[in-house]
Order: sequence, then structure tokens, then C-alpha cells
Amino acid sequence: MRLFLFLVGGTGSRVMRPLIMQLAAGIRPLDENGNQLPAEIVPIIVDPHKANEDLKRTDNLLRWYRQIRRSMYGDSDDVKKGFFGVKISTLSDIIPDSTGIADTFMFNLGSVASKKFRDFISYPTLDSGNQALCSMMFSDYQLDTKMDIGFVGSPNIGAVALNQFKDSEEFRQFSNVFDKNDRVFVVSSIFGGTGAAGYPIIVKNIRNAANNTMLNNRGDLRDAKIGALTVLPYFNVQQDENSPISRADFISKTKSALFYYHDNLTGLRQEGQDLNMSKINACYYVGDEVASNPYFNDPGDNGQRNDAHVIEYVGALAILDFLSIPDSQLVSRNGNALNPIFKEYGLAADKMTLTLRDFGAQTRSLVNRRMAMFHLAYMYITNQFRADIGHGYTYDKPEIRNEFLSSTFFNDLTSNFFVAYRMWLVELRNNRRSFAPFNLETTKLSEALCDIAPRKKLFQGTIDYKTLLSALNKASMDISKTGRYTSANVSYKLLDLLDEVLEKLIDEKFVGVV
Repeated sequence: MRLFLFLVGGTGSRVMRPLIMQLAAGIRPLDENGNQLPAEIVPIIVDPHKANEDLKRTDNLLRWYRQIRRSMYGDSDDVKKGFFGVKISTLSDIIPDSTGIADTFMFNLGSVASKKFRDFISYPTLDSGNQALCSMMFSDYQLDTKMDIGFVGSPNIGAVALNQFKDSEEFRQFSNVFDKNDRVFVVSSIFGGTGAAGYPIIVKNIRNAANNTMLNNRGDLRDAKIGALTVLPYFNVQQDENSPISRADFISKTKSALFYYHDNLTGLRQEGQDLNMSKINACYYVGDEVASNPYFNDPGDNGQRNDAHVIEYVGALAILDFLSIPDSQLVSRNGNALNPIFKEYGLAADKMTLTLRDFGAQTRSLVNRRMAMFHLAYMYITNQFRADIGHGYTYDKPEIRNEFLSSTFFNDLTSNFFVAYRMWLVELRNNRRSFAPFNLETTKLSEALCDIAPRKKLFQGTIDYKTLLSALNKASMDISKTGRYTSANVSYKLLDLLDEVLEKLIDEKFVGVV
């Protein structure tokens, strides 16, 4: 299953960040019987603000993830289980002849980002009447906005500027490779500028594809299975009278957008009557009345680097849930979704500091064990792995030698991905509402999981690095007999062994992971 994932504005990039962590942990969509589904995700970041620090962090994570996965599995689509199992590709990766398309996760909005809004709409060349109309619709600040910092919380700017989406080479190439079995998902906020404007424009152009004779697969695209995550206000920003961004405006912007979405996107009206149809097959809403820590009030000039938040972690789960919905429930006809699905998210416990145990049963079943496994793998590789080279399982073919420590794979994993992973956890823990799944102040495996106690049984020790090494040695001997690693590389062997062993140790050594 291939998912084209449109990440609109800063919120799109922020939701992608936890999804990358979840995919790295080996979490993947499940079918109705609980079986893992093979998936390939094609993220497309739609944001003119290329200097946005949240965007750059997400772009780096995507590139590191893709490189790590390629080192482990090559270009295989069908990885049954394991860390970094879901394939992440750029649009260029999946186009047979990708000439003219950059190998990037970012949608090309160069013609927008390079101009002030007044120049984009050719304001100086308009006659006096149209200039007067524009002055009524847009403030002087908006007209003078240089759009390389985004749309500064102004969806009316974004709605005009992003209309170039349908005429872009990227959209044409996307339509050329889109298959009727593929899916589309859009992530955006509803209280800002880029996201609130970009979401309906992307959906409109996909649903109206049948009218665009320049596109291939027009019918398949028109009736595509489309899901969307709409992120409601959870942000808090410092008050600044000189900034166009104010938290006081978030609710009014949200109400306005919801009315527009109701009439034109997520609910359709005909002759004043609501119809049981929508442009969206599955719509997810997530937000929090508890505001985050106050972020620096930055319209975009200083990069907009905001701490990770649990709302984004929950929002990423919507993407996995959408991939798990059977095709039979995502039927579209003539550009309209029949029997649309609407979902919200609720915590199992309304607490200011959350752990893995504070989510509902379905979430715990899907993510907790894999997230715990990944964290213990991170701890082992960070704190102990170097000392274990030259012992036990590292001698089994393919051998793990000290040269591996200077490989590109190991550098991408430890110096890049793991550093970003820890920073993400620190930000989640320190934000408001706090999410602290793991104890970041310990190097002991037995103390790693917050609010989840290690088992204490007679004659059975707790989990530690010696226990883990013994389990790795035994698993390596058993697996070597099957020939699984005969043609495998060292990077695959290391993470596959950890996946094999930690799944059992988590259940044996901890109480209540799920």
C-alpha cells in the first residue's frame, strides 16, 4: 500500500516527526485481523518557509531514516517486521523517469517563496478599482509579506498563493504515478495560515482532477481514498504587540475554517440541507484545551523552532489508523466520499504528565511494545554495544567488527538519528502537557520505562546489559542455523537481532507494557 502524505505548513512537519519515530520503532498499520500491512509512505512537505527549523529537522530525519533503511533492507517494499520497516520514499524515488523532479521531500514553491504577496498578485499593475478591492481584502502588512516565511497565520494569503499547486510539475508527476490502490493523507493545522489554506486546496485539486486534461489517471485521482488530520489549537505563543500572530486569534480562525470546511470540504450542503457526503473519506480531529508552553512569537524570520508536543504524537497515530481502514469503507464516487468517517481522540487519563500507560487500549496495543523495544535498543547501542564487539554474537557471520563503528550507517544511526530521537523525547517531557514515556536520566535498562515496573520473580534476574548480551548470543546461534543472515549485511543483523530479542525480554521483564 502506498500513501502520499501531504504535510502542510509547520504543523505538517511537526506531526511527521513523531511518525518517523514510530516507524523507526517498527510500528506499522494493522488489518482487521491484527496482521501487519506492508506500506510505503511518500511524504510531500508543502511549505514555502524553507528556513523553518521544524521543517529542516523533519527533512533531516526523513533523509536519515531513508538511508538507514536502505542500508538494512535495500529497496525492498515488503519488510514483514522490524525497526525501520516501513519504506519512506521521495516522489523522485517512485517516478520511472524523474527528470525535472528534485530528489527531495519538499514540494517546490519557489515562485511563491521568492516574492512579496503584493508582487505575487501583481498589485502594482492592477487598476485603481482592483487595488481598492485588494486593500479591503488584505492589510498592508499582508501585502508586504515576503512569503519565504510562510503566510504568517493568514489563510487568505495562502489560499491565493497556493493555487499554483495544480499547475506544478510535482502535481503532474504525482498524478502520473498515482494508482487506484494508493491513498492520500493531508496533515495541517486549522488555526494558522499555510495549513488552513493548503488543506482544502490540495483536496480540491485532487477531487477536480477529472477536469484537468493535462493529468493522467484523472478518474483514479478524482475518486482517491483521502484522509486528513486537522489539528485544532494547542499552541501557546508569547504575546507580542508587534507580531501578527496572537493566540487570541486562534479560536476565531478555527471557527471560520470549520464553517468553511463544513460547507465545502468535510460536509456538503445542497439547497440548505446537509448531505451524508464529504470530499474526505476519513477526517481526524485532535487538539488540547491545555495550551503548550509559550513558544517564542516568531512570524518566521527567526526560523520557528518549536518543542515537540504530545498532540503531534497522537496526530501521527491518525495516519496509521487511516492505513488500517479497509478499502470497502473508503469509497468515493464522482469526487465525493460516501459514508465519510469522522474521528476524534481521547486520553485514557486526563493528566498533566503522561506516560505510555495513559493512552487507550487500542493505542497501547499498537505502539507501546514497539516504542519500548526501540528505546531499549537505543540505550544498548548508545551505552554498551561498543564494549560487546568482539564477544559472542559479533563473531557469528556476518561478523561485527570495530570498523563498523566508522560506517556511514552507524554514523547516521547514532550521531544523527539517535541524537534527534533523544532531543525529541526531552522536548516532549518538558512541554505542557508533558509526555514522558522513558526515564532519560538513567543508563539502566531496568529503569528505562516510566510508570512500568520491572518484574520481580524468584530466581529470575532483572533486565540488564549482561542479560541482553546473553539473549543476543543465543538468538544469533539459533538464527544462524536458519541461514537468515547468510547474505545479510551487518546493519541488518544488529537491528534484527535486537528486534528479535527485545520483543521477548519486554514481555518477560516488564509489567503492563500494553
